[in-house]
Amino acid sequence: MRERLIRALMEAQGFVSGARMSADVGISRGAVWKHIQALRQGGFAIDASPRKGYRLLEIPDALNAAVVTPLLAGGFGKPYHYRRSLKSTNDTAKTLAHAGAPEGTVVVAEEQTGGRGRRGRFWYSPPGGLWFSLILHPKIPPAEVNSLSLVLSLAVAEGLERLTGARPSLKWPNDVLLRGRKVGGILTEISSEADQVHFVVAGIGVNVNFTSFPPDIEPTATSLQAQTGGAVCRPRLFSAVLVSLEDNYRLWCEKGFPPFRKAYKERIDLLGKRVSAANPTGTLNGLAWDIDGDGRLVLRLPNGEETRLSTGEVTVREG
Repeated sequence: MRERLIRALMEAQGFVSGARMSADVGISRGAVWKHIQALRQGGFAIDASPRKGYRLLEIPDALNAAVVTPLLAGGFGKPYHYRRSLKSTNDTAKTLAHAGAPEGTVVVAEEQTGGRGRRGRFWYSPPGGLWFSLILHPKIPPAEVNSLSLVLSLAVAEGLERLTGARPSLKWPNDVLLRGRKVGGILTEISSEADQVHFVVAGIGVNVNFTSFPPDIEPTATSLQAQTGGAVCRPRLFSAVLVSLEDNYRLWCEKGFPPFRKAYKERIDLLGKRVSAANPTGTLNGLAWDIDGDGRLVLRLPNGEETRLSTGEVTVREG
């Protein structure tokens, strides 16, 4: 009931009368007033006028379902699993996926105590960030999943830009940067057989409303608050990111990476630079030449030959 009232206040974009809310939601005006009082106690700033009704001024910076789900415009985020603290949202999402959770299911936590990045690295996930995992069931061969993380990282960058106005760049394959420092990233984990994908869990982390970092990542990490100079409304950010994720994912399922290639390349500053690329077979040095239609990094080697990398850790070489 309170979610319906919140949605009505949000959609009004101004005052909405108690009589109108009573009629739309199907409860008495007295019950509307009681729910408004409870919402205020929960952190919602709601103005009231005897002649005009109620007006939503501010929503709390929290990620629980009562705050976020009224903002959701698409199918992602339903079902919605919220916890104050988890070791890893990806671990919880994988458990749900194995139990048959549908596509679009989201697991979100205010903090992670054992968050993971690529190659098993610890992901710093304190309160004030956006830490969530998304369950997907793409009906494609497992060999074609590699470009999904690129498409999702592009969606995160687009969602951040839509809400904050800042323009994130990307580091191949799936890091999100602001002014050259890492503000977010993607970790995709896949359950599949040789010819079938059972599910993909996409773990997504964005540094939002905090400005201090552990010494080992402080030189390379940043947050939206540090870059924009003010706190960002995480529920609205989450909604914007989920819309971008769903739009990109649906198109990717239909047409693969090619529709995103141009937009992805426009956000990376790697091309044309000499790099070292560490992958499971070793380290290659060369010129980052292109991103191909499958999302692979085209590396031009010193002998003039080209190789294409589906994954790896790329660093720009100085000099």
